[in-house]
Amino acid sequence: MAPKITIIIPMYKVEQYLPRCLDSVLNQTFSDWSAILVDDGSPDKSGKIADKYAARDKRFMVIHKENGGLSSARNAGMKIADGKYIMFLDSDDCIHPQTMEILYGVAEHTMADIVSFEYDRDAHNAPNAADFPPDEIPKSFENKYNLNTIKYKYVKNLMRRATNRDYGINAWWVQACMVTMRMYRRNFIRGLWFDQNMSTLEDVVFWSMVLLRNPSGVITRLPLYYYTVNTGSILHSGFKIEKMVDVIRGIRLVGNQYKNSDNPRNARMWYKRFMWDILSRIYNGAVKITNPDYIKIIVRELSMLQSDGILDLAPGMHARRYRRRILRFISQNS
Repeated sequence: MAPKITIIIPMYKVEQYLPRCLDSVLNQTFSDWSAILVDDGSPDKSGKIADKYAARDKRFMVIHKENGGLSSARNAGMKIADGKYIMFLDSDDCIHPQTMEILYGVAEHTMADIVSFEYDRDAHNAPNAADFPPDEIPKSFENKYNLNTIKYKYVKNLMRRATNRDYGINAWWVQACMVTMRMYRRNFIRGLWFDQNMSTLEDVVFWSMVLLRNPSGVITRLPLYYYTVNTGSILHSGFKIEKMVDVIRGIRLVGNQYKNSDNPRNARMWYKRFMWDILSRIYNGAVKITNPDYIKIIVRELSMLQSDGILDLAPGMHARRYRRRILRFISQNS
């Protein structure tokens, strides 16, 4: 019999964090789950650790594959996931013991396609967050929640809610792009895959394609997810040339999907809140490049956006400002 929730956990060089991650799944108050552990050719002991957990509990299933990157690992898990709902958990992170209980209860009560939740800001913002001991559990995991009293908001059109900041200045990250901090009805995301050609911001591309399907959703501020700070991530280290190209190509892929969709209102919101926020970062990184060969590469990729008409829709002052700057950058370096 298929489980109610399948959680997909890609693994690569996470042996010090993996036991905490898998223990947080084992310690769920909700028992009707399966976990697909995808060993993405990890050179350390991650695969062996996963095998030990699978030997202890049949709800764990391990896939050993050649290294293909995060998107490839997630896709491998999605191909065999059979739960009514799907979750994604990064293997250096962990979840609150009541996560599945709460998400399943809310999803079944509201019949929502997606349930979004928060990460533990106190733990994440701690001075030593980047060095959080791998054998230590966040203190907030001791919190006990009552399903009958927790607060959440049901939204018929999640696109509208995912692109405004009613829940605070940092809510964009919770509601808009991090695929790990939500649970999906499997039938709703059937046929959607992570772009295996992208090594950066693949979450944004996937989530953008999800939103194109006009999901209903539930949003809660409960801090159910704890993620380990990666100081080498795109949010902390900025764009390198290869990553910049990846991101621009991802924008082109999704931008054309939205441009050609039959929902111009959703397209406008996606362009305003997603695309131009990312393109502004690309531009700010591009103007700092001194290598002329790299500049040519970025100009070539941005010019493709221009020729596809993706830069034409620039709703809002922020978007129009950066559109002018990007077009000037293309002109000056062509």
